[in-house]
Amino acid sequence: MIYLSPAKVNLSLQITGKDPKDGYHYIDSIFDPVSLYDIIDISKTDNGLITVTDVRGTLNIPQEKNIVYKAAVLFKDTYHIKGGVDIKLYKNIPNGAGLGGGSSNAAAVLHAMNDIFKVKATLKALSALAFKLGSDVPFFIYNRTARVTGKGDKIAPITRKKALWYVLLCKNTHVSTKKAYELLDNEKKLTNGKSYNILVLRYLKGQAVKGGFLQNDFENPIFKAFPGLKEVKKALIKQNKCIDACLSGSGATVFALFETKTDADKCCRKMKVKFPGSFVRTAHSI
Repeated sequence: MIYLSPAKVNLSLQITGKDPKDGYHYIDSIFDPVSLYDIIDISKTDNGLITVTDVRGTLNIPQEKNIVYKAAVLFKDTYHIKGGVDIKLYKNIPNGAGLGGGSSNAAAVLHAMNDIFKVKATLKALSALAFKLGSDVPFFIYNRTARVTGKGDKIAPITRKKALWYVLLCKNTHVSTKKAYELLDNEKKLTNGKSYNILVLRYLKGQAVKGGFLQNDFENPIFKAFPGLKEVKKALIKQNKCIDACLSGSGATVFALFETKTDADKCCRKMKVKFPGSFVRTAHSI
């Protein structure tokens, strides 16, 4: 069976605190799933084993450290599944890009195994499993625009008036989530104190919003550490009809927001010339 595993962008991202017990950060973010997909080809086997093949060889990690493998093991153990699965992973979403590729892959595997083994677990049950794998994974169980709070485990769906168009630009820079949080914590300032969520929500409802409203608390520390990413944002904002631009997640993708596919495609073509060798794609919310 073939499953599509989408990327996401963060239209807003505030880090609102940190749990001293487990070190996890609290967030307040608006996630939008977008039309950039990894592909997961999964089939049931009778030998009880779990095998994961990174078909394009982009991850370069042992199978046991792949979150796809961990998701399959977790589901199998939780529901006492005797059968095994063979998983072929085709990566299109860049790694360490703030687009949630690995988290999306894990959620897709949970859905796939739920279907293949006819467990009939609810979305709520799958979301609880997903949180054991990572803070972004529960969002991808639902795969719709949502406000995500807590440690990533509280999902409140949002109704968009229309699809949004994006240009995603990721230079040859890898920013690990762990590194991003270290940079943020080193600034000793978890949030800038100003929430743009209300402006984002107005925009999603089709209301007029003046000025830039995309916001990400990771921007300042990550742009200091990786100044090339700041240059990407400046270049995107200068493009005709660009509404705003922002870092996605913990980086390294910077995305620009547009009203139409035509405007996004024009920007995409220009950015491919300006930043040769970088990952540049047009995508829309799904």
